[in-house]
Amino acid sequence: MILILSGSPKLKEGVIREVSVSELKVLELTINNAFSRFLLRNGLVFCRVRRTSRLEHALELFSGASCPVDKSCMMYSFFVKMLLRTGGMMFSADESSLKNFVRDPTVRRGFVSVLRGIAKYGITKPQILDAPFLVVWNFTNACNLKCKHCYQRAGMRAIDELTTEEKFQAVEELARAGVVSIAFSGGEPLVAPDFYDVVGKVKEEGMYAALATNGTLITRKVAKKLKDVGVGYVEISLDSAKPERHDDFRGVPGSFSRALEGIKHCVDQGVFTCVATTVTQLNLHEIPDIIDLTEKLRAQRFMVFNFIPAGRGADVAEIDLSPEQREDLLKMLMNKNFSGRIQALSTAPQLARVSLQMSGGEIVAPTHMYIGGRASLDLKVLADFIGGCGAGRLYGALQPNGDVTPCVFMPELIAGNIRKSSFLDIWNRNEVMQRLRNRSLLKGHCGNCRYKHVCGGCRARALGYFNDVMAPDPGCIRELEEPSVRALNFPIQRGTN
Repeated sequence: MILILSGSPKLKEGVIREVSVSELKVLELTINNAFSRFLLRNGLVFCRVRRTSRLEHALELFSGASCPVDKSCMMYSFFVKMLLRTGGMMFSADESSLKNFVRDPTVRRGFVSVLRGIAKYGITKPQILDAPFLVVWNFTNACNLKCKHCYQRAGMRAIDELTTEEKFQAVEELARAGVVSIAFSGGEPLVAPDFYDVVGKVKEEGMYAALATNGTLITRKVAKKLKDVGVGYVEISLDSAKPERHDDFRGVPGSFSRALEGIKHCVDQGVFTCVATTVTQLNLHEIPDIIDLTEKLRAQRFMVFNFIPAGRGADVAEIDLSPEQREDLLKMLMNKNFSGRIQALSTAPQLARVSLQMSGGEIVAPTHMYIGGRASLDLKVLADFIGGCGAGRLYGALQPNGDVTPCVFMPELIAGNIRKSSFLDIWNRNEVMQRLRNRSLLKGHCGNCRYKHVCGGCRARALGYFNDVMAPDPGCIRELEEPSVRALNFPIQRGTN
């Protein structure tokens, strides 16, 4: 997942050499033993010199940073250096490459998050983390559009939304928990008057800031402000290459032209920009045109969002794709990636399985709420550990009123509220969160599938269609291809979540 967030440490050839099973076993034995895990837990102790964890301080020292250090941190940094050198040898990455890799504060936080998970749980498939890499924050329920498929039923601001002071406290709590990145969503985050102040707080606490928006409020001035405040990634929704069709889907005339202007302004400011499309029966035939438009706008990425029958989406479940249509779409996205002209990804966890099949087992594409810079497709060795759908395992969601859910597309599956419990208590103790981390509990064709560690199916779709978070994902071609993985006793109940 560190590779997903920030790209991989580059070698002279520009890619990480494939790691053999035996080499991976050596790496696992090096880290996943009682002594190493004890030392890793020791690294979670607060370092008074740098006011961060001893482990993160050690990574900072390894990167070559000149910073104060006491004897205990100096000794601990020696252990971390040996650990990184061992890992570097497995991936044929020299020490200078590794130093450059961990020089980025976001990468260091990602490393710490992974090692914290290993210290607590050992190496697991898929990997369990002590805190999520990513929290998607539905910052407000207010929105200036009326999208037909909105999972949040956004519109008016909710009366119980967090106050600005509570939002600052939430940021501090997420930072202490070890969260690497916060992606602001909604509703429309840009309508909230305290948005920029809270983003500033996110950056102050050392976390990565991303924004998912409809783009209609991004003027040239707003784009510059987003860049200045530290938003590193902006994802703008576009549902059609035709203005009238996009506007009809979004419920407000003129939203298409304003979204395009928003994309152009972000690109001009040098902010990493993604065009996102929720693909349905209404726009499936337009995807090549939307990708062409994305390239013309010079956005760096095109993202396909799975349709989820939640919120207003539950009212229009008939526009969902068939398994065959979804499979063809994912294959087309991978062909776009192979061409090298544009990154084409999807929140559908089946993309990882499709990429393995299309590449003869050599390539695994990243999925599940992907943010960050240039995507690395050389993730085969990590496929079982990244594990497809990351709901409740790699990422979680924070609702406008402080409710915590496993995923933004599960708005009604509330695990707790940060006004009443700490985020880490909710994350680590909630029964639904724990179930989502155990792939042996998957039902139907997802439970029987040999790709369940790589994919696992979309848990939000399982919840939306079957009212059961561990049910099979009805959108997968595998159920049709192989009788041995077929779902039994799961009649689809469209629109019931």
